[in-house]
Amino acid sequence: MNFYQNLKNKLTITQWNIGLARGNIAEIIRSKDHNLFYTWLKIDTPDRFYADPFILKAEDGHTHILFEDFSANDRYGKIALTTVDKLFNPVFNKIILDSGSHLSYPYIFKENNKVYVLPEAAESGVVSCYEFDFAGKSLINKTDILKLPLYDSTILKHENKYWLFGTLFGKDSSSMLYIFYADSLFGPYTPHKMNPVKNNLRGTRPAGNFIEVDGNIYRPSQNCEEDYGKSITINRINVLNENEFAEDFYMLLEPNKKDRYNLNLHTINAIDGIIVIDSMKRHFAPFKKLKNFFKKV
Repeated sequence: MNFYQNLKNKLTITQWNIGLARGNIAEIIRSKDHNLFYTWLKIDTPDRFYADPFILKAEDGHTHILFEDFSANDRYGKIALTTVDKLFNPVFNKIILDSGSHLSYPYIFKENNKVYVLPEAAESGVVSCYEFDFAGKSLINKTDILKLPLYDSTILKHENKYWLFGTLFGKDSSSMLYIFYADSLFGPYTPHKMNPVKNNLRGTRPAGNFIEVDGNIYRPSQNCEEDYGKSITINRINVLNENEFAEDFYMLLEPNKKDRYNLNLHTINAIDGIIVIDSMKRHFAPFKKLKNFFKKV
């Protein structure tokens, strides 16, 4: 790292935030062109960040965003809910899950008119599934479905089986991809015979829900070769069964350098013409940086 980069790191705070835009994810896949400008959520302080956004439609036509809410004050993430109107103005905010340890990546899966949420809780060593209660805007009916410290669990229902993708806690958490499969959302899950099915820092760790376009299945994944969550690779799955898995590179998504948050990009999701991402920017905040250093000490 050169002198100027090292100085910039010491004097600035990086902050993730969530952006929303109107767009057609299928057309982005077909054209391989992602050049949207986003409306960003408001964050009250530079040492707090929002990341890992997933979305679903509210019963009144508004849009719910579930995401990781992290603050430097307590040093762990909570799962938060923000509801926005048609202009993307927030109309409701709530912490919906606080376990006292780190939570992130609140993956959303819909089935039988119910919405399930699988927050990443690798520190607990368990993948848990909750039901989303629209009336109470809360997570209920917790069920543990896999006893492993899995990062960014993402499920695809394919050929009457549930395929759970993720990476394991540890030094290879951004490079080694594991798959588990079951006949029910709630398990029991069987490890894929090829595990780990992939070992690469570029385009491995999940970065959002699967995207199905024109009969093909696409898997967003993080690029962590240069930096954690530097950009997103969209992979196209070619083979997925109990004995085989194969995917290949399809396209690259990078942050819009002309947008407000224009550094790293590591999650994308879409629903009904709305696309949500997280991206990063730097704040000049030497005193905050010093304060955070002494907190760690």
